[in-house]
Amino acid sequence: MTIEKNSEKNKQTNDEILVAKSKNGDKAAFEELVRKYSKYVYTTAFFMVRNTQEAEDISQEVFVKVYLSIDGFRGLSAFKTWLRKLTVNTCIDKLRLRMKTANKKISLDSMVEDGTEILLYEFNQSVEKFFQDKETVKEILKIIVNLDESYRIPLILRDLQDYSYIEIAEILKKPVGTIKTNIHRARKIIKKLMDDK
Repeated sequence: MTIEKNSEKNKQTNDEILVAKSKNGDKAAFEELVRKYSKYVYTTAFFMVRNTQEAEDISQEVFVKVYLSIDGFRGLSAFKTWLRKLTVNTCIDKLRLRMKTANKKISLDSMVEDGTEILLYEFNQSVEKFFQDKETVKEILKIIVNLDESYRIPLILRDLQDYSYIEIAEILKKPVGTIKTNIHRARKIIKKLMDDK
């Protein structure tokens, strides 16, 4: 087994312990889960809703949902998988409720808090594996966050969150063909904009 797989297994085992303790009312264990995953949840929310305040609100809402429903978490998947699904579904609900507003450009600078970019290795490693240059990754993420919602959301779910096309179609309530087309177009836009740099 590779070091990376061992590390992932250790994380999962640690999560299982924290979840079990949280179910038994251990507040410190639950706070550790929140601390461990708060940036991941925030970053996922930010890329989906493109608004720092909304991303913060979603993060709080997600962890309230986790707190209220952790007893029902049966461990059939990893805790992070369950948390990811909860985060994505909460974002989709917010996007459905959001009124149509002018499509404005978003800067990654709006993600800077206390001088630190909230960009997690876990979140963008699927992009990093294709590019060694961190600046290239940053440029790609800037393009993604400014894509039209119909391209941005499916692309994030597919390329950054590893959902299948069928799962994305179910989440977004759109035909699989539409999802595939929009993801293909999003990738073409990114490639063109990167080639033009």
